[in-house]
Amino acid sequence: MKRLLHLSISFILIINLLGCERRARLVEIKLLLLTPDGYFNQPIVLSGKVNDIGPGGLWFILEDKTGYIQVTTENIPHHNACIKKGNEVSLGGHLELYENHKYFSLNTLLRCSH
Repeated sequence: MKRLLHLSISFILIINLLGCERRARLVEIKLLLLTPDGYFNQPIVLSGKVNDIGPGGLWFILEDKTGYIQVTTENIPHHNACIKKGNEVSLGGHLELYENHKYFSLNTLLRCSH
């Protein structure tokens, strides 16, 4: 019984350590764009104001106090009513690159305020 408890605790600790390694971190847009190599394939959180929404809501521009970035919504199964010009949002996702153009691929809407 003692050995089973020890194995269970060890298993939980290993899972927690592995989970912490890929935890999303809040990043300012300017830092993300100036030093992108440290952020590709890493979960990231961005916060800012929604500006300029593209046709069909397929993308929008997110702006924080340091800069702006295009955000794609291709990973969202349906259009989210929160993505409206002027709303403050926090987003989870990944930095992507297409033909030297850096953009943020949205996976999760974490917070929205109107």
